[in-house]
Amino acid sequence: MNFGIFSIPYSLDYETGERTVQQIIDWDLQVARWADEYGLSEMFFAEHYTLGREPSPAPDLMIAAASQVTKTIRLGAAAHLLAYHNPIALAHRMMWLDHMTGGRYIAGIAPGAYPTDAQLFNTGEENAKMMTEALDIIMAIWTQEGPYRIEGKYWTVDMPAYSDTVHGPHLKPLQQPHPPLLMTGMQPTSPTLAEAGRRGIRPVSQQVNSGALCQHWETYSRSASEAGHSPQRSGWTICRDILVAETDEAAMDSVLNGALGRTWREHLLPTFRSFGLAGLLGGDAVSEDDLSVEWLAENFWIIGSPDTVVTKLARMQEETGGFGTLLTFSYDYIDDPEPWRRSLELLGKEVAPRVKDLAPSAAEA
Repeated sequence: MNFGIFSIPYSLDYETGERTVQQIIDWDLQVARWADEYGLSEMFFAEHYTLGREPSPAPDLMIAAASQVTKTIRLGAAAHLLAYHNPIALAHRMMWLDHMTGGRYIAGIAPGAYPTDAQLFNTGEENAKMMTEALDIIMAIWTQEGPYRIEGKYWTVDMPAYSDTVHGPHLKPLQQPHPPLLMTGMQPTSPTLAEAGRRGIRPVSQQVNSGALCQHWETYSRSASEAGHSPQRSGWTICRDILVAETDEAAMDSVLNGALGRTWREHLLPTFRSFGLAGLLGGDAVSEDDLSVEWLAENFWIIGSPDTVVTKLARMQEETGGFGTLLTFSYDYIDDPEPWRRSLELLGKEVAPRVKDLAPSAAEA
């Protein structure tokens, strides 16, 4: 079982002008250093354009910067929003990142979910179709030699043959046949996870209750099997917030009176409710009216001492049928960084060694 960090990043104080872009970037890079030092496996950066509380328009730049201050942790986007990029240019930036990171790059992809981002790029209702076409183009650029031509609805590729005059086209990924791909989903029967299964791409489940997670796996594994792939639970990644401290009481205090609790209280829980998604958190265990940060801290997130966290992780593995990697979101503990630093240290140094054998083996479906 592996652990990683997912930086959106969340920053309520940026929206109000109390945080600068530089502070947000510096904090993300500090978290990357800690995660690398304490042996976490992966760190991902999101891509959003219009969200003032989630400022992150350039995950490729964050990956590039983080690659220069870390040594072993794998770095990825979660995700490159393919509808908002020319896939020819993006395919080449992704290959460059693969080389820059020394083969530590993970290529997360998604269509883009926020209406205001889609409005900014004037993509209308076409994001999902654009993602599919863009991914086909990216895969061709990564794996096929020219000449060839792809004429799509949204983009056209006219790949030339190799020329001794210009000594190219020349670039291919460092990881062969290409960097690992992943796709994220939230809805129980997520079409994105179904597409991931069809293509044999690693699935990532967003932060939802265990019943919805089981539906995620069913959606993904059915689609994968129908396409001739062998779905493996060890390749399944789940997002769920984690905070570890020396005692349960200290961990709960750092959540409820710290950035994690504040972000959920002021931003995420209202957002889930406004999108009609609050039921994906509590499921049948609590009514949407009674759903609160306190309930989530006690019953949903993985909060507590190392012993408590290990127990909760074992229960989560049992409830979901098994998964390989757990990602915790990163929060703005800039003003009081020690609880977050210590949490990452305890997660990597004390929790991870005790749960490394909880997940199914690579051959187990």
